[in-house]
Amino acid sequence: MQTEYISAFDVVIGVLWRFWPVWVALILVMGASFTYKKRLGLYGQLFDSGVGIAGVFICLFWLFTAIFASTISPFDPLAQVSVMKDTLPGAVEPASKLVYYFGGDKLARDVFSRMVYGSQIVLIIAPAATGFALMVGITLGLPAGYYGGKIDTLLSFLANLVLAFPVILLFYLLVT
Repeated sequence: MQTEYISAFDVVIGVLWRFWPVWVALILVMGASFTYKKRLGLYGQLFDSGVGIAGVFICLFWLFTAIFASTISPFDPLAQVSVMKDTLPGAVEPASKLVYYFGGDKLARDVFSRMVYGSQIVLIIAPAATGFALMVGITLGLPAGYYGGKIDTLLSFLANLVLAFPVILLFYLLVT
């Protein structure tokens, strides 16, 4: 059986359309934030610069994507449809006529649905990684700043050594 495909333009439009609850929530929150930015304190000050607006927009986009994941994704991220194995983006699933917008993986799962549901995992990992980096930074920074001298030099050298190490090589060494 031949797999049907939609055009690249239809894929882009379809993906943008699937995110409609995110766009509505972003418009409401960003509109309210701009309207009341003087009353919002530190959060309101983020809207005084383009970088702050972009950062808030990206964070809220992923937050709302995680909240509305079940509405956005057309398929169960773990469901396997054997005919859709290794399909290209824009493949139409024969039974339901829904589209695999980003194609299918080697296990015949919808990549778009997996990406959308992955945003829920990102919301767990990102704050945990930030908290861990904060703890390490405070643990190294406080003694270096308080004692200064040779301790500062040693701790700064260790921090620079870790930062200068290629991340991919570090992961390889940790895994093996």
